Amino acid sequence: MPVLYIYDNTELLLRNVIAYEQCTPDVPNYVTSYACAIDFLVNNTDDLLKLVESKVVVNTLSSNEDAVNMLNSISKQLVFVEFYYMEQWQELDRYYSRFWAKNVEWFKRTYFSSPWSIIALLAGIVLFALTIVQTIFTIKATYKSNK
Repeated sequence: MPVLYIYDNTELLLRNVIAYEQCTPDVPNYVTSYACAIDFLVNNTDDLLKLVESKVVVNTLSSNEDAVNMLNSISKQLVFVEFYYMEQWQELDRYYSRFWAKNVEWFKRTYFSSPWSIIALLAGIVLFALTIVQTIFTIKATYKSNK
């Protein structure tokens, strides 16, 4: 996906290019499709931060909330005949609708959200393993003493 640089004049530039695409029937609606795709992806500041982290969006505005509002307002009331990212969008939807991808991501988000939860999980596994080893040795010792 192409990188989107968000600065003070981005909304003006995108609106003008989209207006040009909408008014000219021979021009493909690439920028309109791109603006709609970004609007579909960005609903709140957390979504924008994920895109910034993935280096899809570079935000130079004063706040992320301003960038989210700007991105969500650009594609309102747009009419486009063909969405040029439909194949990629369907592929993305198929990937995230699969059982494994959806549940592994939920598991990581729920149980591995911080380093402390990972450390606690490892400590629990070690403690459980040591308890099993202690139980085995206790059973062996009890068995030998009863002979």
